[in-house]
Amino acid sequence: MLSGPIWPKWVVTRKSTAFVPAMGWAVDFLFLYLKGVLIMKDLKLAGLKAERSSIEVKGVTVGGKEIILMGGPCAVESSIQMKQSAETVKKAGGRILRGGVFKPRTSPYSFQGLGREGLNYLVQAAREQDLLCVTEVIDAQSLELVVDQIDIIQIGARNMQNFELLKMVGKINKPIILKRGLSATIEEWLLAAEYILSAGNPNVILCERGIRTYEPSTRNTLDLSAVGVAKELSHLPVIVDPSHAAGRRDLISSLSKAAIAAGADGLLIEMHPNPAEATSDGPQSLYPEQFVQLARELGIVAGSVNRVFASGGQGDGETLESLRSQIDCIDQTIIERLAVRMQVVRKVGDQKRLDRVKDTSREKEIIQRLVSLGTELQLSPDLVKKIYAFIFEFSVQSQIKSKLTKEKDLELSLYPVGSK
Repeated sequence: MLSGPIWPKWVVTRKSTAFVPAMGWAVDFLFLYLKGVLIMKDLKLAGLKAERSSIEVKGVTVGGKEIILMGGPCAVESSIQMKQSAETVKKAGGRILRGGVFKPRTSPYSFQGLGREGLNYLVQAAREQDLLCVTEVIDAQSLELVVDQIDIIQIGARNMQNFELLKMVGKINKPIILKRGLSATIEEWLLAAEYILSAGNPNVILCERGIRTYEPSTRNTLDLSAVGVAKELSHLPVIVDPSHAAGRRDLISSLSKAAIAAGADGLLIEMHPNPAEATSDGPQSLYPEQFVQLARELGIVAGSVNRVFASGGQGDGETLESLRSQIDCIDQTIIERLAVRMQVVRKVGDQKRLDRVKDTSREKEIIQRLVSLGTELQLSPDLVKKIYAFIFEFSVQSQIKSKLTKEKDLELSLYPVGSK
């Protein structure tokens, strides 16, 4: 195993290795390896550990099996706007309401946020729907104002390397979402997290929100590889903000699903009751119905990577009608997926001989695996066994019937009626 300290200092820079071109890829590999050693040396607290960290706040865990959905407008504008946003987030199965009350904007003439008034709107709307809330702080004054009312503090991309601010949030006992800077490397991002951790706050959530590149068709370029790299180098949970990456609502759904597939622990998505009238980032904000529809589609993607996302709220204030609506949506998804499964079953049947359609060992393996998964999700093993016993039996009969039909059709094609 290579060890950083025993290698000459000249190895660490590519320029100084120009005199050994014959080493080729070996030099490149050594450069990357030693660079990784140097990074990890400074990540004393943010570096990878034996177990991944999860951040728990008021019953919501970021970094666990469940994918956490956070949603809301870019900027808090009014009480009515925030109440409508909170209702939509709850309906979609979101756990956290977002909203900016202090807005660091590129132009000094752009809307800068409502400050204390907006904070009250955000907190009240979240409480009414039993949601957590998150907002961005930009300095000591804004931090002091929100720290006792907000559940999660956000450090925006422009402040990722505001080291004094990082030290300040490192001294409070609240989870911190740390957004990656507009042009920050992953190393710089993780070292920014190290500032917070070293100041005493262990509850840091990394947020990839796209980086600035030469590509003009999107606002930024979503670096999904950063999710994997960050998880290779650090134990901290990672979420993704597809809204600021894309800058356009038509890409949000695809980027959100890709983020979950890439290993993200949650999503931070902008949604506005009326994007056309938004004071900030209207073009990248989803309409409420788009937000709810996206949430309905996330469960399948989450399941494909052994994660969980359940669309639809779980609060005491829900009505019988809204709960039944959630069940209707879930039932529709079950039927759609079952139809896809049966299509695959028919293709499998085409590959089998008639005397080997039923595969008992395969059925046992599937049942064992699904019972184990069901137990993790607090689902009755008996329910899983009964459902799949019926599915297996129906599938076998369907395959047999299909093969017999095809054999009969083949026989008729070879020996038409009356030809024998």
